[in-house]
Amino acid sequence: MAENIGQNERDGIAGLWNRDLLLIFLITFIAYSNNSVFFEFYEYLRTLPIESKWFGLIIAIFSAASLIFRPFISALINRRNVRAYLYVGTVFVVITLGAYALVSHLMGMLVVRTLHGIAFVILGTALMALTVDYIPENRSAQAFGYLSIIILIPNTIIPPILPLMDRLSGGFTNTLVFFSIITLLVIFMLRWIRTPGSDSGKIALNESSLSWTEVIGDLKDLRISALLVSMLFFYSTTAIVFFFLDAYGKALGIPSTGLFMSLATGGEIGIRVGAGSLFDRMNKPALTFFTMIMLCVSYFLLAHVGGSISFYTMGLVLGLGWGVAMPVFNGLMFDISEPRFKAFNMNIGLQMFQGGFFFGPFLGGPIVSGMGFKSLFYLCSIMSLISAILIIGLRRRKE
Repeated sequence: MAENIGQNERDGIAGLWNRDLLLIFLITFIAYSNNSVFFEFYEYLRTLPIESKWFGLIIAIFSAASLIFRPFISALINRRNVRAYLYVGTVFVVITLGAYALVSHLMGMLVVRTLHGIAFVILGTALMALTVDYIPENRSAQAFGYLSIIILIPNTIIPPILPLMDRLSGGFTNTLVFFSIITLLVIFMLRWIRTPGSDSGKIALNESSLSWTEVIGDLKDLRISALLVSMLFFYSTTAIVFFFLDAYGKALGIPSTGLFMSLATGGEIGIRVGAGSLFDRMNKPALTFFTMIMLCVSYFLLAHVGGSISFYTMGLVLGLGWGVAMPVFNGLMFDISEPRFKAFNMNIGLQMFQGGFFFGPFLGGPIVSGMGFKSLFYLCSIMSLISAILIIGLRRRKE
């Protein structure tokens, strides 16, 4: 049974580099590695007796499950049941990863993909709820910066080695089974994470489930709702770049568009590692405002790049902006949320990420086909400006 940590001991591990938070970061890495393995999912679907017109639905239904179920699960999770949800989510993910090997037709794949989405929502939502219980009050942006790096790392290292893993395991579904076995380690690591003592005075995670009256009241707080909408616009612009950049680069005659994302990812990681400790020393609303203004200008310039050098330069510039905005948005949400709503609000912030990756492409497709890429990046610029305006007036919650 996990031991309780008293006030003195908790004060001694208040920094970021303590055993509990490191274990949580490792669990996060394993959880998001399971998503990175689906980098070649589209190619796998092409080997199945399923018409290609259904591939988009099969891929997207995973995120649709998150959009539907995360708010409900977020309200139910509390400090007493969070570990139970983590255990259930982990086992559910293990089962659904293995289930891909059992289906090869449309309906079966849609069922498995939906169940996998629900499983990951349970695991991911509970994991975020647990994480906020260990974030030091004065290190929130830095902590979420490191967390976002850990989420990015699987996307960097796993896709290149997937072909080798498929050859060694005997195919894509066997690779999924391998990752499901690795995921079982989460159950054992959870036993090593100590439970913060109730006398700490800094506990972020609520002791009981939220009522819907409380949830509605929390979302009626103009600071929270404004920040959520601002995050939605931010994530929508990043999704637009992710999904439409390759076609834009090729239209410009740039052969290696992937280098743009490599530079962007490098910029994100670099600024979070190099300047992450500064994020919490600065005024977060002001930092977020000026970052979104910088991104507003950057998207406008991206619409007018004329060759490879300017194209790749904008990749690095946008990466630096994303590298600041994402952890500072999360840190700001952490700071302005009342203690009882921290975990819920952080998970709704993740909901904005999923919403952006739906909303951005949903708007972007018709704009590209009807008005072209310049108009698309003008839209990103306008959305970033609106995001910046929504940040004006935000203040840290009163203690």
